[in-house]
Amino acid sequence: MPLLSREIELYDFSIGLHHWRYTDAGREAIVEGQRYAPVALTRGRIAQSAEESKNALEITAPLDLPLLNLFRPVPPGLRLRLDLKRVRVRDGQVRLGWTGHVANLDETHSVAKLRCESLAAAVETLGLRRSWQSNCPLVLYSQGLGLCNADPDAHAVPAVLSDATGYSVASAAFDAFDDGHFDGGVLQWTATLGVERRFVVSHVGATLRLLTPAALAPDARVVAFPGCDRTLGPNGCPKFRNELNYGGQPTLKGMRNPFGSDPVF
Repeated sequence: MPLLSREIELYDFSIGLHHWRYTDAGREAIVEGQRYAPVALTRGRIAQSAEESKNALEITAPLDLPLLNLFRPVPPGLRLRLDLKRVRVRDGQVRLGWTGHVANLDETHSVAKLRCESLAAAVETLGLRRSWQSNCPLVLYSQGLGLCNADPDAHAVPAVLSDATGYSVASAAFDAFDDGHFDGGVLQWTATLGVERRFVVSHVGATLRLLTPAALAPDARVVAFPGCDRTLGPNGCPKFRNELNYGGQPTLKGMRNPFGSDPVF
């Protein structure tokens, strides 16, 4: 945006207390005590639609933008927030132009495109509702009245990785448990930007297979939490001594479906 424009724009990307601040003003801008580095950023039109999925914002950035290193070699597990502000050059008045988070990054041979979604779009999906079912629908380790309430600290397994290849990690600490002990569990570690987590798809021997890749290296210190198969079997509530908090109806097994083609009554 030209220096003589009526407004300049500020792009404040953040994860927790970590910020990456840029401006399209053509020179450094200091606004509200914060420095914004000049970068050749361009954006699409800010849409206002009743359908939040249509209000996405696309930002084009140079490939050498330091912010993009967060997505290399794998994207962060923590949400990258964007606050787009506009500053009126005449009097320095600041107003918020758009708020959301970076949903994905697409890199071409010359530029990078950040697709951003509004905060409302992130919570627009339908949530799960409690159903009359045999398996437990509760989120493992959720805390509160009527929730799982299994104690994660009591079952945490600290480990030092002997191998890490993106989608899989290995440690002798995992091999001390039967295969499948960590299926459906979580791998957690402390990274530069905060606590990162990955869902564990499968556990065989000393190896955990992750749902999404993790930027981990051998000798990294992690904590693994076992998973639950949502039953009263050996890989469910009894593994956590948590039968009293079971959220399903195990006596439904074998019963006819009251909503099926074969009438119950």
